[in-house]
Amino acid sequence: MKTVIRGKYLFDGEKLLEHNEVMIEDGRIMGTGSSLRGDRLIDLEDSFIMPGMTDAHIHMSGVESGNLVMEYFTVAERDRLMRTIPWLHKLLDSGFTSVRDCGEGNSIYLRNAVKNGIINGPDISAAGIPLSQTFGHGEFSHTVPVDLSEHMGISEICDGVDECIKSARKVLRDGSDFIKIFSTGGVLSQRDRPDHEQFTLEEIRSIVREAEKAGTYVAAHAHGDRGARNAVEGGVKTLEHGTLVTGDTLKIMAKQGVSMTPTLAIQELIVRYGKDLGINEWGLEKIKEVRDGIAKVVPEAMKLGVNLLCGTDLGFFTGKDIDMGKNWMEMVLMTEICGLTNEEALRTSTGNIQKIGLKQGRIMKGFPANIVSIDGNPLENIRDLGRVNHVFKKGVQIR
Repeated sequence: MKTVIRGKYLFDGEKLLEHNEVMIEDGRIMGTGSSLRGDRLIDLEDSFIMPGMTDAHIHMSGVESGNLVMEYFTVAERDRLMRTIPWLHKLLDSGFTSVRDCGEGNSIYLRNAVKNGIINGPDISAAGIPLSQTFGHGEFSHTVPVDLSEHMGISEICDGVDECIKSARKVLRDGSDFIKIFSTGGVLSQRDRPDHEQFTLEEIRSIVREAEKAGTYVAAHAHGDRGARNAVEGGVKTLEHGTLVTGDTLKIMAKQGVSMTPTLAIQELIVRYGKDLGINEWGLEKIKEVRDGIAKVVPEAMKLGVNLLCGTDLGFFTGKDIDMGKNWMEMVLMTEICGLTNEEALRTSTGNIQKIGLKQGRIMKGFPANIVSIDGNPLENIRDLGRVNHVFKKGVQIR
């Protein structure tokens, strides 16, 4: 059956089209146009039609507070897994038809459950357990034994090229779609700092090589410039955060086609509500530096042509204005803090994602019929993204 979806506006993930209809069949997009003839018409009247959105950096952890150390060591993994199911429903209802989980063992099980129709949710590209060096960001606490952090599934700890190769092969064997590494310190890890360089260039190259052999890629957590440069020169495909990188590093990223996910949402969340959410003191002390840095980095990245992705870095329930199901706030912050136009911000959650190899984010022939409609026009008011009224996933109306 051929179905035509009609609205007032049609944004294809790159630009606003002159016509206002999209044809779908067997879960895929057949084309766009005006006065299309199908077996069924869904007239959404004054709605703004666009591709389903992607949150390209999220953590399906099932954690309910910002105190990650306490949650991971006191809540059973299976209980955290069950807590994420309502998150998946909220994400899908809010127009996010795909997500990229950047480090959480449970993401592999959730991906499989969604794929097999066991639970309803966005499609998940899963990194599984991330890789960290000893005394790295992958240890939330630098006071508990290293092997305990590894036992709890927080990170694979590896030092030296040989261990990095083995850990990369292990997470790929476990079912990871891509590999996530920590190439600098971070905010919510106890004793390192965001500018601390982690993993050597040789270690990163060895991990990238293992990923490429398996037909996939590496995403690197990086705040400080030296660690970010190592990641970029080591061959990673995406740089997560990038809050303190210099123009020289951004130029290399643009030349090599390395995408960046600024993750403004988590930074703004901690600045506004960190203490109420249980963020540890060391996180509250470090957050301002990275939050101030990203406001300068993103405009420079745009100017140099770096591909930007929408990713919130959300990984725990907040009950605030930045939360699971309100992931569109990342694009609001891109416009308010970094000066992107509404159209540029929309592309970060739609068309830009295909540049890292995910067939998502476009309304064009052959792509999955992941489509949302908005009551309003986010090209005029970006906050209209919070007014989703219809969601179609692979042509099936979810909402």
